[in-house]
Amino acid sequence: MADDLDKYIDNYSTRRWQVFVLLLMVGTPGIFNAIQLSSYVFLVDKPSYWCDIPDLTSAGWSDRMIINVTTTHENHSSNKIEECSYYDQNYSIFAKNGYNWSMNNLKTASSKPCQYYKYSNKESVVTEWDLVCDNVAKKSNIQAVLAFGKFIGGLLFGSISDIYGRKFAFNLAALIYMFSGPSAALIDSYALFLIARFLIGVAGSGIYESSYTILTELTSGKTRTLLCLLMNMSYPIGYVFLSIIAYYIRPWRKLLLVLSLPIFGLLIQCWFLPESPKWLMSQGRKKQAFITMAKLVPSVVNADIDNNDKDNVQIRKIKKSNGKFMEFLSAYTSLFSTLDLSAKTVISLFCGLSCGLSYYVIALNGDNITADRYVYVALNGIFEGVSYAFTVPLLIYVGRKKAVSCLFFLSGILQLILLAIPQEKVNILLCVTLIARFFVSALFSTIVLFISELYPTTIRNTGIGMLLTFSQIGSIIAPYIVDILGAKAWYIPSTVCGALSIFVSSLVLMLPETKETVLPNTLEDMKNTNSVKLNNCFKF
Repeated sequence: MADDLDKYIDNYSTRRWQVFVLLLMVGTPGIFNAIQLSSYVFLVDKPSYWCDIPDLTSAGWSDRMIINVTTTHENHSSNKIEECSYYDQNYSIFAKNGYNWSMNNLKTASSKPCQYYKYSNKESVVTEWDLVCDNVAKKSNIQAVLAFGKFIGGLLFGSISDIYGRKFAFNLAALIYMFSGPSAALIDSYALFLIARFLIGVAGSGIYESSYTILTELTSGKTRTLLCLLMNMSYPIGYVFLSIIAYYIRPWRKLLLVLSLPIFGLLIQCWFLPESPKWLMSQGRKKQAFITMAKLVPSVVNADIDNNDKDNVQIRKIKKSNGKFMEFLSAYTSLFSTLDLSAKTVISLFCGLSCGLSYYVIALNGDNITADRYVYVALNGIFEGVSYAFTVPLLIYVGRKKAVSCLFFLSGILQLILLAIPQEKVNILLCVTLIARFFVSALFSTIVLFISELYPTTIRNTGIGMLLTFSQIGSIIAPYIVDILGAKAWYIPSTVCGALSIFVSSLVLMLPETKETVLPNTLEDMKNTNSVKLNNCFKF
């Protein structure tokens, strides 16, 4: 009956309008994911800042007057002021005698850290909680905690989807999204804001995994390849929308609220998105699988679904006796149940780590190459969109393994080339960075499809979840590399990413090709698939 189900899925894949509607439903969440992920660039916009002296402010002194008598002017560049300390003097006397007297009587004094700050504008999260100077790591936390949420979401929702169903996982993630997104815009506490960002990450990871798996398991052949790649077009659309909206809406709370309210549109998918028939079949729910398929392909009602049900009854008995916790644990241990699966899983984890690190370092690194952030984010989106279109013929005619390995290698080389470009050559830096982004973005769309085809239906979403989980380790590290190491030397972030990408490109060559193969349904089916071998490096 599983073969019959695959036949009906092939039939469904030829129904252009139906699969197009399916693509819209599973792709829309990607727009929200992209917006929430890259909103960090605009939320933490750092204005000019300096120490606030209450005595002088109360006396009516202007900001420029206060700066002139309290700082050395050494930290002023490009008309931007970044002062973390001020002269330790008796400013009550200055306030009493006036500005001119104070400038004529300035004396050498030691400096001490700012107790209070003033800013050129109050439109970002940085000014809300003074995330400057010694608190700069707290700024990176805002992005890192979202990435950590995606890390946890990848771990949790991979198994939730494999145990309770793709649609249940999607609906749960959507509800978390609808709660946490708008909440982040209304919270006054830094700690609670981080919790909201964490939940956004959890929801974003869960909703992407489950929707991607539904699309993978409801389509076949070239249709699956095409739709899985087109699904990722939602991300560049989100980046372009974000840059346009952020350009016109500067206050961070208002911006975040405008970006988050459309998330409630996910209620449409919660109602209409179908469950995966292949998942239902893998759970021993054959009748329900064909009922679900009949809603998509009317001819399924003629299928004989009442015979040979012993295997399905046995599956249900085994799952019931094992319990949900053991089933949850088993989903992860199954990824390492054989030597071949272990090798595939380890390589996929390296792929996720490298891809996630490069993707987010490039996305967040605009300031370090002195690019306009609005233009930078929009160009990232445009290049990413073009890269997804590029991967369609690449995967259809070239194959998964060769494409993924070459993309890793090319992105790594381009990021290392940045070492040879002077920082003053802004346009050249931007051009090379965007080309690297092109290849890294293409990687993200191809690697998920490639890895998903390596695993059987019973643990496919767990495998994708582990891949995305390790990509989030890269995204957790990325803001610290950009903000802290990038401040020491602008080329460090790209150098780290480039070296790792080249290493991973060699690992991918050991994987088998999955182009035009039938997706395995069970661990038993894996015996009939190609395994990881060193001599695969010479098979193209």
